[in-house]
Amino acid sequence: MSDSKPTWTVNSHKVLEQASSLDRYNRWLIGNFRKYLKGKILEVGAGLGGLAKHLPQNSLYLSDLNPEYFEHLKEEIGAQTILLDIENEAPKKYQNFFDAILSSNVFEHIENDQNAFDNCYKLLKDNGHLCLFIPARAEIFGSLDRDMGHFRRYSLEEVKSKAKKSGYKIIEARYANLPGYFTWWGRGVLLGKLINKSGKSQTDNLLARIFDIFITPLLLLEKFYSPPFGQSVILVAQKPNS
Repeated sequence: MSDSKPTWTVNSHKVLEQASSLDRYNRWLIGNFRKYLKGKILEVGAGLGGLAKHLPQNSLYLSDLNPEYFEHLKEEIGAQTILLDIENEAPKKYQNFFDAILSSNVFEHIENDQNAFDNCYKLLKDNGHLCLFIPARAEIFGSLDRDMGHFRRYSLEEVKSKAKKSGYKIIEARYANLPGYFTWWGRGVLLGKLINKSGKSQTDNLLARIFDIFITPLLLLEKFYSPPFGQSVILVAQKPNS
């Protein structure tokens, strides 16, 4: 992993645009948390709204710390929008307010992610659920992670440990997206060494479309088994009664 502090770059934005357009994949992702997404829902790091359009629209709140994304969400999605830096704040107005918090591929961008676990805890009501979808397995950290400004990829035990440290009860913790483990390694570690910068965007767009059309349907099989490893970690953690 890079020793320098990750930053949000033009490449980061391009990868976010690609991810936001993967409707099949995004529907699958939301499906993993559907039964917990009730009442007042906050999406932390909603970006360009790729997931938001698949979420229940009643009592939906979207947050981001990027002012440009904040304005985009405010104008295009129609949900209530919060300019929020989850690493450094849990606004008193919203403490003990939300029934569920969803965050997808955000915590890896946060240097002190323990703060983010703590602040989400403050924002949740008692018995509320934190639903996290985050990158897994340090061994596949590669050029895509660097482009996206990732500090880390997670192990299952690391995620559970950080959630418990903040006071959560673990409801569900598992690896997900077994095929994506190999495609991410292939693109981020292997092809990242072979493709020059000018060819990355076109290659990534093609690979993303192929994945969404042909690989995403295979992920539905993970309803019936938990893979031993995967591209991502799914965590559902509950804030106990005070």
